[in-house]
Amino acid sequence: MMTRRLVSGWRRPVPSSTCLMSSLENLSLQTHITTSMPYRPLILPYNHSFSSEASKKDDPKSTIVELPPNLKFDPRAKSSPFYGVEKVVSEKKRKKEQKEKAKDIQTEASSAASLDKESGDDVLEAGSEIIDDDDEEEDTDDYYDDEEEDDEEEGERILYDLSTKPDVARAIPLPQRLHVPVIDIKTGEEVGTFHLSEKTFGNDPIRVDILQRCVVWQRNKKRGFRNAGAITKTVSQVSGSGRKVRPQKGGGQARAGHSRPAHWRGGAKAHGPKGKVQNYNTKLNKKVRKMGVRHALSQKLYEGNLVITSDMAAPTHKTREMDVMLNRFGISGKKGATALIIDDADPDDAEKKESVYGGLDVNFKVASGNLKKVQMLNQMGCNVYSMLRFKKLVLSLAAVRSLEERLERDL
Repeated sequence: MMTRRLVSGWRRPVPSSTCLMSSLENLSLQTHITTSMPYRPLILPYNHSFSSEASKKDDPKSTIVELPPNLKFDPRAKSSPFYGVEKVVSEKKRKKEQKEKAKDIQTEASSAASLDKESGDDVLEAGSEIIDDDDEEEDTDDYYDDEEEDDEEEGERILYDLSTKPDVARAIPLPQRLHVPVIDIKTGEEVGTFHLSEKTFGNDPIRVDILQRCVVWQRNKKRGFRNAGAITKTVSQVSGSGRKVRPQKGGGQARAGHSRPAHWRGGAKAHGPKGKVQNYNTKLNKKVRKMGVRHALSQKLYEGNLVITSDMAAPTHKTREMDVMLNRFGISGKKGATALIIDDADPDDAEKKESVYGGLDVNFKVASGNLKKVQMLNQMGCNVYSMLRFKKLVLSLAAVRSLEERLERDL
């Protein structure tokens, strides 16, 4: 969808790693979208017959927008430019609704008067006061007779007040973005702050082409070697005579020579493996791979999906308690986000050396093993493809220090 500048002061919204991942899967870096009729919102001159909170501001002309009648879409859809925007109600329509409400109150009060006379009298007085106040401003009969044509014209116009549109989430600018809170994963409370390295987490702009090259390299490496010992027979290797099967003409069938073609039963295999090892690996320099990891980490921080924790020590190996801990961060659960958790625990710093294996807390690894939306890795296994697959990235302080030291070694 093409984005248009509707309100002054518009800034580019924060892209998500989901958008990056979709483009990387298709192995395309740019998408060109052409439309025959681009949407251009119509900015109307201010009309005093329409009242809203935004019209009382200094510049009401830039907030009232009319929906063109040739565009048909639901403003409740998130793809709509009017998502979350309030409609502008005309003054005459508002008064009409008030009068209808007053009449409804009066009719309800009259029906309830037979049951409870005292309460009915109070409601009747309230309804009559509303009607009397409106009648003093303008006579109802003259009002509808004089403005009937205007109401019909304005009923077709749909106006929106752009000042009521909710603000789009925007990224914190550098270098303030690098100053992040440190959260205790057991309680979900902030225990301090930490300043990230600009070389690892402050890359701007994000190099999508480097991320694409890293993803292609990883997927090709996983494909690796195929059909190491597979071999099929060609036409010359399949057993069978070379004599002509049937006469060339007169049988009403397709012409045929020998009985070993690839489209015949018992024949040869067309374009099959020939016994050679098929290698799908591609080459990518180590410095480019490290650069891709740095830009993927910067992307997670840029979109606000990076969580820094003090440690990853879990008190128990129970999955239910782990699910409760992660739900505080909006991770896992039925409606929670997916997350990649990276740690680099040291057995010497742990309370028990047996609780740490391979740089990971054993209880945390076992408890998160049954959660489909969570994957836990050591910092040496941190890669571009895994970071882009998961929405959130959770790093421990030990993992942050190790990543910064390893990724900035050759810079």
